Amino acid sequence: MRIYFAVLSFAASVAAASAGYVDTPQCRRDLGATEASLAATLRDLDRNKNGSSAQRCASWRRHVEVMRNASAVYRQCSTGRERQENVGQMDGSIADFREIIARNCR
Repeated sequence: MRIYFAVLSFAASVAAASAGYVDTPQCRRDLGATEASLAATLRDLDRNKNGSSAQRCASWRRHVEVMRNASAVYRQCSTGRERQENVGQMDGSIADFREIIARNCR
């Protein structure tokens, strides 16, 4: 699914980037935690991709929550183009997953 690859490449770009981010202990901590959370939720999505409908829906909902939190961190801890791209990518992926949830989950 293209969303998985977008989030993976996004997480890698955040780890590699230095310009465009607020360099405070809190933001470094929040960005690191965000990267770890995104990686964990991607593993969860992969683990449940062939699971029951209930398992897939639960994974999708958890992923949306992680992305919502990530978007908030990027709003606070990134600037300029990085902020625009990171927040836009998270918000776009959230919308995609909400559509998937609406079509497939009760």
